[in-house]
Amino acid sequence: MKRKVKFLIILMIISALVLVAAWEVPGFSDFYIKYIFPVWDNTYSRLTGLFPFSVGEIMLYAGALYVAITVITTVIRFFFMLFRKKTLRSFVRKNLFVFLSLVVIVVFLQVNNCFVLYHSSRLFENTAAEDYKPSREDLIDLREKLAKRANELCGTFERDEKGYIIYSGDLKSNAVITMQALGEAAKNRAESDDKQILDDKLKLLSGYFPAPKPLKTSGFFSQQYILGYFFPFSMEANYNDMAYVVNLPSTMCHELSHLKGFILEDEANFLSYLGCMNSKDSFFEYSGVVDALAYVELETRRELAIEPDLRESLTPIDKRVGLDSMFLTPENWEIVEERKIFDTEKVKKVSNDFIDKNLTMNGVESGIDSYSEMVQLLLKYYYGGEN
Repeated sequence: MKRKVKFLIILMIISALVLVAAWEVPGFSDFYIKYIFPVWDNTYSRLTGLFPFSVGEIMLYAGALYVAITVITTVIRFFFMLFRKKTLRSFVRKNLFVFLSLVVIVVFLQVNNCFVLYHSSRLFENTAAEDYKPSREDLIDLREKLAKRANELCGTFERDEKGYIIYSGDLKSNAVITMQALGEAAKNRAESDDKQILDDKLKLLSGYFPAPKPLKTSGFFSQQYILGYFFPFSMEANYNDMAYVVNLPSTMCHELSHLKGFILEDEANFLSYLGCMNSKDSFFEYSGVVDALAYVELETRRELAIEPDLRESLTPIDKRVGLDSMFLTPENWEIVEERKIFDTEKVKKVSNDFIDKNLTMNGVESGIDSYSEMVQLLLKYYYGGEN
């Protein structure tokens, strides 16, 4: 028992030191992502990747069940202590040690696979685009480019009688190929005279990726309006397989980018877009464009809120693009509502509050709104410097 306690203490000390270093030591997180984090990626992630189901999802619900059981048995212990039931007291004492051990291990994994990553340098830090100041003209130009490309692509895919796109390719394999190709291309350029401003960052995307995994409880995640999830304690990229198919390529690429240390949501969105735009699969490109357009269109409408004439002069977005921007099909929403255990609005609020607090706790001041900051990265990429 003493050895086990010492081991847990060592894990806690390591977690504390790593977290303090991430917050206080400049460059530590960058060093960690470049040299230490890949160890997790190439060992633990490979191990969990052997399973066809989401190990993290199983761990999540098993953990919740175990916590409930531990609380109940602890309450029972205090009740029966009055009668001095030694057997129960012994069981509860051992169970509490197991419980505390699991807490320490989860904290260790969360710190080393997630929390430390939030303090790395930003994508455009120390590049020509770092000091770029977004302008209205650039925002409108970007919006027009995305809208026109979305309009061009939306009519090139097979659709069913309801207008939903039919995709017959292997999304999971193509997502892995897409992100690997983005990383390998950057790695090759970084070693040549064609180096671009983001290549030192993008080359981290090269190498092994586990295949994204569908969430078994996608209905519950749909209630939270979540398209994908990265589980740090299992090192897996997960996606909501009830989501409308156009969401899936960009979502998978987003979650895969987390597996290479890009934990910030706006950066994961941006890297997903780059991957999709450079994919040989036009459906992936379309998914990336539709995702980016949603954020850029919202930002453009805010910018032109008091200028309806200018707003109306912009390129109209094809109705099929609007359809393809949906989160879930109406049919899948019906399934979600039929099977739900908790009220969707309450689940969504609790989820949003949790995500917001988790992000702010890790130094992301804008919290859940940071997803939309992808727009600023797109503007820097296209207008802030040479690529």
